[in-house]
Amino acid sequence: MRDAFGEIIAVHRLQVPPALMRFHTAPPARSLGVVRVEGGNRWARLLAGLAGFPPPMAQTRFRLDVAQQGTGHVWRRCFGRHQTRSHLRFDPRRGRAVERFGPVELELSASVQQGALLVTVERARLFGLPLPRALCPVSAAMEFETPQGHLGFDISASLPRIGLLVRYSGHIALPELNLKR
Repeated sequence: MRDAFGEIIAVHRLQVPPALMRFHTAPPARSLGVVRVEGGNRWARLLAGLAGFPPPMAQTRFRLDVAQQGTGHVWRRCFGRHQTRSHLRFDPRRGRAVERFGPVELELSASVQQGALLVTVERARLFGLPLPRALCPVSAAMEFETPQGHLGFDISASLPRIGLLVRYSGHIALPELNLKR
């Protein structure tokens, strides 16, 4: 079953690299790779921690577990020993992904630029209440195919007036997917 980004790719007919297409069409239950995590100032790290994001860390092991749940998927990201969990689903009415981290819900759109899938936060809710644009997280998130055929990612979130909350970048190897062209 396609994940939310696979649905966006299909509905909007986005042209993405093979690694992204295959991953989002049938997400593997477990993917392994490496990641590096950066954080912002003390207030930003506090807020990021409350949302469940990992603390800053040098390059470390990364594991992504994806499990279908209802009409969406649970994504469990393991940064070394730290875990971040979210629920991701597709909203066909808006043609966007909806990702929930505890009490925070983000409405996400996607586009393709120079072969990378760019993900943008369009709206945010806290405990179901819409946040004004001034309090809405800003995301600079992208996925791309690495020269080795891995799924590369560079994901960051920041808040106006606070700055960078978290940025994590790295890749996951997709050995169970035949990525040879």
